[in-house]
Amino acid sequence: MKRIVLLAAVALGSSLCIASPSMAQPTLQFGIGSDGRPQIGVRDPQQEEYERRERWRQRREAERARAYEQGRRDAERERRYGAYEERCRNITIEEQDRWGRTVTRRIRRCN
Repeated sequence: MKRIVLLAAVALGSSLCIASPSMAQPTLQFGIGSDGRPQIGVRDPQQEEYERRERWRQRREAERARAYEQGRRDAERERRYGAYEERCRNITIEEQDRWGRTVTRRIRRCN
């Protein structure tokens, strides 16, 4: 009988230990602040996850807006001046100097 009660207590205790890490609980954080002084804080893991996702979302939106603006600027530049490949060409000239070494000159000509 004692063994059954002991096994039941162990089983109940182990189930509590397994279930407790899955619950979100505030955690203590220790660190150094921006002013160089030690800080102690209480953080909620769910709040941290939300803030991390929100920062990622804002960064992604800013990158999209920047790409959109860059695309508009490139389209305006192309409309005014034509495509880059159409306007310029590279000319490579290889010559020998008086000591017999090959000298390469590159010239860019744009219309």
